[in-house]
Amino acid sequence: MKRAARSGKGAAKREKFYLTYPKKLVREPLIYWCSRKFEVVTNIRSASVGKDIGIIALELDGSREAIDGAVAWFREQGVTVEPIEKNVIE
Repeated sequence: MKRAARSGKGAAKREKFYLTYPKKLVREPLIYWCSRKFEVVTNIRSASVGKDIGIIALELDGSREAIDGAVAWFREQGVTVEPIEKNVIE
């Protein structure tokens, strides 16, 4: 399924990130809450989640402002967010 591209100032972007959850956040539905709080489409590309740590490769689709807001929000929650530079998960 292709996602519709928007034109103009709020044009849709797609960015990929590694999210590292500390132990205290592993069971929290942060990706769900992110998609409710910001106008982004989330796509989990890969994940390794245990009782002590969670590492997730996540795509975010949305406007530049929405993606930046989502990333800042994840960091405020205590998640380490690192951009994926290369297409290493496809």
